[in-house]
Amino acid sequence: MAPRLVIIVSDGPLLVGKPEQLAGRSAIHIPVATPPMPLAAIASTIATGVNPTVHGIVTAATVDAETKEVRNTVASDRKFQAFWTKSGLNIALINWPATEGDSDVSNVNCDAAFEKAKEFQCSDIVGIVLPINIQDKSTPEKVRLQQEELEEYLSSLTSETHVLLVYRRTDEEGNILKAINTLVTTLLVEGSDYESSSPTFIEVIGGAIYLLAGIPCPVGVKLPKWPFMERFSQNETRSFPINPSKDEADWFQICKDVIASENKQGIAVLTQRFVTLMSVSFRKQKWKELAFSSECLIQLRGKPLEYWQQILALHQLGNQEALSNAIEKLEEQFPKKFITSIARSLLLYEAKTDEALELLKDIDPTKLAVFHALGTLGRMCLRVGLEEKGVEAIELAIKKRTAISVDRAQFANYFAKRNEFEKALKTLGQVGIGDEISWQELRLRILVALQLTDQAKQVAGNIIKIKPTHAEAIRVLG
Repeated sequence: MAPRLVIIVSDGPLLVGKPEQLAGRSAIHIPVATPPMPLAAIASTIATGVNPTVHGIVTAATVDAETKEVRNTVASDRKFQAFWTKSGLNIALINWPATEGDSDVSNVNCDAAFEKAKEFQCSDIVGIVLPINIQDKSTPEKVRLQQEELEEYLSSLTSETHVLLVYRRTDEEGNILKAINTLVTTLLVEGSDYESSSPTFIEVIGGAIYLLAGIPCPVGVKLPKWPFMERFSQNETRSFPINPSKDEADWFQICKDVIASENKQGIAVLTQRFVTLMSVSFRKQKWKELAFSSECLIQLRGKPLEYWQQILALHQLGNQEALSNAIEKLEEQFPKKFITSIARSLLLYEAKTDEALELLKDIDPTKLAVFHALGTLGRMCLRVGLEEKGVEAIELAIKKRTAISVDRAQFANYFAKRNEFEKALKTLGQVGIGDEISWQELRLRILVALQLTDQAKQVAGNIIKIKPTHAEAIRVLG
């Protein structure tokens, strides 16, 4: 007897490059899109299928809301069900974070994880987290030895056992890749073959676990659309998550108390927490969460990036009063920074265009240290007539992957007005597919101009659901 599924998660490298086979089995490799996250956040995201702003686990240690002391995370800190919750399966975990007190699963902490895993051959699912020693620098030789150890364990499994790995990518020599998407998932699924250079979101791996384990997947967890997973699809109606909860901790007050007590360990843990949540919130464009994480970080360390992220979030939320207050604080702390001039322009570009132009005209986008402000700089420049600078700034934001949807939409509209529809569509990317209605309308206009009829009909169908009398959508649908 062997497990139906083995999951192995590491924030270090496990394999040299992308081997076609692993332990004699065909291997499927898919890049993973995620901002940098601690191992506890990676493992919990994979276990739940939702991001850390939802499940709440970021670091292996946390600051207790009552005592304000640092402690290990436990199961009650997790705010969203894991794949094992009420599954009725025998699930054995090794080194998995935030499991203490969870009656649905057993977890052991062990350095010799693969040897220990061999004791769980009768379990339905085995999950292994392999922490790396940050003092132990990775070398190609160490990666090769790690792969040999991994393959020796995988060879103890049958071909019917599905295997899912998540780990740091390396090149063909075993050197860690300095890529934008640093993680990769490798799957061993009998009778399956697939190649993809397109990254998948890390939450989708959680959906894949539900499918491979044969566990009903709750609403709120995204399922993968990889062709080889179609045979595992679940046709029944998806249920709501089991007892999801909101984080009731007053993290802002916790930050204040820990700072006041000069608890350096607590400050470090909280800083790691909110740096991660700020990064995830920005990537997911969750503006309320971004505003809060940034506010906590301003307390904890007060770097220019945090001030900017709070201003960006408040502007996207349309909270003018809070935005004005945040810009005032930025001016006090960093009066001569480029981001301060960009922030001021947010209050001026509509009523006092000339003043906004004066603030922006001498800013060199290539000298802007806070890359996350490039998109806003570009949008403001386009609005006040600094078109060349605006184009340069948004192109740089797209290159550095800090452009948000509104940046892309305004830039695409800039090209559409000049009848450069191919550029407009490329600039939009995925914007205008089932999101803000004005962006859907822009996408429809571009698709119609390019005579991309099938795509236009799909967008028109979405628009009709929101605006049943939309003339252009009706015309496209015939």
